[in-house]
Amino acid sequence: DIIEHERQYSEELQTKPVVSSRTQFGYAYVLIKSPYDNDVRLGIKLLQELCQSGVNQRDFVYYLAVGYYRLREYGPAIKYCERVLDMEPGNHQAMQLMEIIKKKRKSDAMLGAAVLGGGAAALTGGLLLAGAVVAAGLAAFRKR
Repeated sequence: DIIEHERQYSEELQTKPVVSSRTQFGYAYVLIKSPYDNDVRLGIKLLQELCQSGVNQRDFVYYLAVGYYRLREYGPAIKYCERVLDMEPGNHQAMQLMEIIKKKRKSDAMLGAAVLGGGAAALTGGLLLAGAVVAAGLAAFRKR
């Protein structure tokens, strides 16, 4: 699907003065859904161009939020969800995405804290073990 959209986008880029917003959005959409971060980043770039061109459709902004969420860049993702809600208060899709982002950000923060805490515990345990070995060695040395 990406290949077909890329072909159409490239063809319009070469043969027309401006790529149609429909073609650019279609290409950006499939890139945002890609499992590869570089594709997602390109999709975000294309969507940002569409927004800067004066066309500020809700779908463009929504998929910017999705793209940033997929890259685990939660601050910009929330910002774009809020923009959708400014354009369309009560938009359930944007409200659901914002909840998902906030939960994921919180769980990622807790996981990060656990990893850091585990690392600190391992370091402390290692230092205590090293201290015990040194103390035992000194004690054995003094007995001689």
